[in-house]
Amino acid sequence: MKVMICESEEVLLMAIEFRLQKQGYEVTICRKDMDLAETLIAEKPNVVLFDYNASEEGEGLKPIKTIQQMHPAAGILMLLDPDEENRITEAFGMGINDFISKPFKPAELLIRVQRIAEGQEA
Repeated sequence: MKVMICESEEVLLMAIEFRLQKQGYEVTICRKDMDLAETLIAEKPNVVLFDYNASEEGEGLKPIKTIQQMHPAAGILMLLDPDEENRITEAFGMGINDFISKPFKPAELLIRVQRIAEGQEA
């Protein structure tokens, strides 16, 4: 099972990567300076963890459309800072599978990733 992480905070990105790998997930990282579309096509993740702040300035929720266009089979879990929770309704309207607010408990993140991954297999 492949998970791609798009997270703006390096320490959090490394912690998430470690937790997911420990649970047996194959993890791919997509940083701000990387091409999201190319990474999606090359890696074909089952689940994408997308941090709203990981997108380029002014892009907002645009990367969600990129994920859906380039790899529609991927489930999307959006990571949000507490002050960005007003984006939830719009993000769900665009088709994300779930969201989690920062800070979050690692166990909760793993449960949400597993739930989305299982839904993508069905």
